[in-house]
Amino acid sequence: MRPRLLIRQIPLRLSQKRSLLRTFTQNTSVRAKGARPQLPFLSIPTTTRQSQRVRYLTTERKQWIKYEFKLGIKYTVYFWIALVCVAAGTFAVQQEILERQYPTPHEWRFLTRTRFKSAHAEKDRKDSQMPDWVVIMELIQGVVERLEDSKLDGKGVTNAASDAPPRTKDISAMPEHWRRGYYEAIMLYAAAAEHLDGWVVDRTRKIVFPPEVVIGPSNPRPKPIPPSSKSAPREEDCEVAYTSPDDIYTRIISTPGFTDRQRMDASLAYANWLEFKGLAGPASIMYERALDLAVSSRPPNTPNPVNNKTWILNDAAGNPTANILTSLTALATFQARAGNVSAALPIFISILKARRSLPIADEPDAPSPFARKEAPGFSVDKVMKSLKGILLPPSYPASPDDGNTPPIRGPKELCEEAALNLHIGEIMYATRATSREEGLGWTREAVDMAEEQLHKLGGSGGGVSDRGARTTCRECLATGLSNWATMVARLAREEAARKEGPQPRSGGGWFGLWGEGKPEDLDRWAAEEKVIQERQRRAAELLDDLEPPPSGTSSIFHA
Repeated sequence: MRPRLLIRQIPLRLSQKRSLLRTFTQNTSVRAKGARPQLPFLSIPTTTRQSQRVRYLTTERKQWIKYEFKLGIKYTVYFWIALVCVAAGTFAVQQEILERQYPTPHEWRFLTRTRFKSAHAEKDRKDSQMPDWVVIMELIQGVVERLEDSKLDGKGVTNAASDAPPRTKDISAMPEHWRRGYYEAIMLYAAAAEHLDGWVVDRTRKIVFPPEVVIGPSNPRPKPIPPSSKSAPREEDCEVAYTSPDDIYTRIISTPGFTDRQRMDASLAYANWLEFKGLAGPASIMYERALDLAVSSRPPNTPNPVNNKTWILNDAAGNPTANILTSLTALATFQARAGNVSAALPIFISILKARRSLPIADEPDAPSPFARKEAPGFSVDKVMKSLKGILLPPSYPASPDDGNTPPIRGPKELCEEAALNLHIGEIMYATRATSREEGLGWTREAVDMAEEQLHKLGGSGGGVSDRGARTTCRECLATGLSNWATMVARLAREEAARKEGPQPRSGGGWFGLWGEGKPEDLDRWAAEEKVIQERQRRAAELLDDLEPPPSGTSSIFHA
């Protein structure tokens, strides 16, 4: 056997002992604070992985991490402060815009005013097909409760007499601005209750649902729940969510402190609600009560302006007041919808006669061509006026007309006359076949009047402030065009049916020198349909509710 050499075992032993070596340069625990740099030629080479260890968390790195952490916190705080400031500024600008659109009494607290404006803004939203009446109800119900709470905004409000409906308040001691704001809030409260009549709340989940989706014996065929909505409630877990409109309207009519005009408007709204529910008898009583409120404000020792049996205006009493015209028109419209046309038509004619006898409003003087015009551009007065309008809160609007005087025959009154023409034309067209063309003539006249007034209001004479007249004329024009198209379409169908039937002989008399009808008369209604289409296309701009773009400093807050 060949002898083994010992020299082969020496490197093995050396390699086993070499792992125990600990160099001074690699031992960080005994290294001085001012240690010399770790350069490759100063360290003892080793074959183990211990020499490859690196210290990542050094003293300098710790200080840098602390600095960066503090800097990140500081910038985060600055960012959130800036974000809160921007949000607060946006909210302030939005509330300022809403305050000018929906003024609130200055006596109210900030939260009450904010909820009031938000409820009206939600009702008048144009980016959705239908407003969210649940949100409106929650907002305006809170406003009414705060106004009736003596600890909040209702200091001075007391309970009404014992014969009044429950929860009726006496607001006679409150300022006039406060009472007007309270009336607007409680009327919106009643309108929201109309849209949410019958809605229930699930006691287990505190969610409101329409009555047609409730699962229970009273609703054997519930409607399906819309997508992304909560599951349908069970009838045993539900209760009525909101106050009924009847309770709210009776409270408004019985509230001491409201004017006759306000109670009359509330009575008309309540009568309209009762008519919608199919209660013709109570609705008729409320319409008559509204007329009684309007008549009761006449001066003493004057003849009754309305005949109590036929509801026709009395010419001997002079010009009727605005309240009488409004309430009597609503009563006549109700009579026509109820089928009592023979009683409604004389009332409409007497109202139209009274409106045409009203004094005509003075037209504004035309500007002189030699008058000095203000040059556009920079002006100190304009800037000061803009700053004053931005910095100072807007004043609450003045009290509207109480309706106890005859109105002036202005643009709105002329559009009311056009609406009366529509009613008369529709009645005459629907009652007798022989008076169809006469009813069509009344409708054409109403469309012409409404379109003419809209053109005047859209010009320099109308202005943006006359929104009530613009809305009335726009509604009258849209309804008139619709009625006109419906009437002519029916006559055109009858004309087409006559053409398809047996043709009458063209000649008449002994020699056939005259006929029973001219050939061009047969195409009359088809031609008039084209005229209506052209009128509808031309009136599309007038019917769109477009507002002029804002000008001045406030234009920067609008898109």
